[in-house]
Amino acid sequence: MTSGSRWDGIIPHPGILAFAMVLYFLGFVLDASGRSLAYGFLTGDMVVHFSTFPGFREQFIDYLSATALWVFISNITQVTVFIFTLATVYPVLKIFILAGALLHNLLEGWGVRGLMIYAGTLHLHLEVTGCLLSLQAALVFVRSVLGAIQQRSPGPIVTALRENLAFLIPLIILLFAIAAILEVFWSTWWVYNLTHGPVSWTYFYTHVAAVEL
Repeated sequence: MTSGSRWDGIIPHPGILAFAMVLYFLGFVLDASGRSLAYGFLTGDMVVHFSTFPGFREQFIDYLSATALWVFISNITQVTVFIFTLATVYPVLKIFILAGALLHNLLEGWGVRGLMIYAGTLHLHLEVTGCLLSLQAALVFVRSVLGAIQQRSPGPIVTALRENLAFLIPLIILLFAIAAILEVFWSTWWVYNLTHGPVSWTYFYTHVAAVEL
């Protein structure tokens, strides 16, 4: 590796991990102090409308898969803009605050069951990991730009793209793609099942028609 730092790989810099933990703890404290965030369906605050099964294509392709695709495009766009411009820094950093605040909110509202709800929201854990890697990717890119300016050569940017970002960015894309799929095809059911009463995964996804937050 010629970029000059052993932290310019996939593993986030210790400073990034520490910063993320501070934001996570801040979110926990904010919710504990009564300044809760907008959690969407993650706390069970949703109304699910069921209908008859419209058919495989209409339900799983046109509705559920299309929703997952929209979630993925929205998230990966914000992350990509952040890595290369830092313009969307707020939504990227907010995920750490949200994760910490959500943990307190669920523990306070649901006790042990809240911990189960939190553990089962798999998409959120992947999004947190993806944002950690996005911070690392942004650090690598900013360092390369500063190095290019200092050396008056595009070499550092080319090196960062070839040796670091060529691995980080596909991994980030993969994480957010899986997260979007899990958010639609797992976490929504998981939270609903534990907050509104038992319903099978099969029934939920073959009959869900709309989710109101």
